[in-house]
Amino acid sequence: KLKELKPGDELIVREVWGAINYKGPGVFIAGGAGVTPFIAILRDLKSKDKLNGNKLIFSNKTENDIILKNEFSEMLGDKFINILTREKNDKYYNGRIDETFLKKSVTDYSQNFYICGPDSFVKDINTLLEKLGAKTDSIVFEK
Repeated sequence: KLKELKPGDELIVREVWGAINYKGPGVFIAGGAGVTPFIAILRDLKSKDKLNGNKLIFSNKTENDIILKNEFSEMLGDKFINILTREKNDKYYNGRIDETFLKKSVTDYSQNFYICGPDSFVKDINTLLEKLGAKTDSIVFEK
């Protein structure tokens, strides 16, 4: 619906959302608009020249859904990984973030992990990360 808004339209936000606090370098895993809290964190890290050691794994339905694709590409280079769930595209991974995908994309499960997206996405990624060896206290998500 946001794409249908015109200049001068009003957006009313009715609920208050939680926050994700940065605890140090790690892997940010976002589903769709769940990338929103990561934008400010990554921009802040860039301004302080502290992006090193961070990676963004971003799941979207189609390439057109990738929010700030150019900015994240410039910021993170090959540490910006995209996966598409509803569009086959040779430029990106295709499918869902599952155990096999995480094993290919993440080599260190002792680092911090930041997860944001739909509730089921957060729950599933949390379960996978714990299964692969991530410690519960190193996984940050909105509660």
